[in-house]
Amino acid sequence: MEANVIVDLLTEEEKTTISKALKDIKAIVDVKLPDLNADKRRYYGSINEQNKLFVNKAREIKTLNPQLIPVEVDWVEYEKDYNARMFYESVLLMATGIVGRLESAKMMHDYDNYNDSLVLYRYLDFKRRSDTPGAEASYNALKDFFVRARPTDKQSPKQ
Repeated sequence: MEANVIVDLLTEEEKTTISKALKDIKAIVDVKLPDLNADKRRYYGSINEQNKLFVNKAREIKTLNPQLIPVEVDWVEYEKDYNARMFYESVLLMATGIVGRLESAKMMHDYDNYNDSLVLYRYLDFKRRSDTPGAEASYNALKDFFVRARPTDKQSPKQ
């Protein structure tokens, strides 16, 4: 078992900065951007990579051959949609990378905490067997997390 696989490398100031930045971002997003329910998400869906290539090619044709574009499309709005989509995609990529690193760090801290808690559990078992006052109650409080399987009707207890 590895002992302490990660140390907290962020200073309190950095944690405060991150928390504030995320709160600021959330405040903007909550006011300005939609939060679609499941039905609306299914309705609008997501265009796949092939369709993204289609949109990019259509935009290229519109730019290179403006005489061929239909007047029924609001091309100013088309560009706004396209640029907004590109911005959101770049933010999502950055956010996904951040989330991945945060999850990794959290997993490693969880691993450290869990393994140190197991050491405590085993130590309390030793102390209770040595009749150390208070050890039995503390051991029992942790022991509840390690419920052993009881035989069922289909299984007969081993004798």
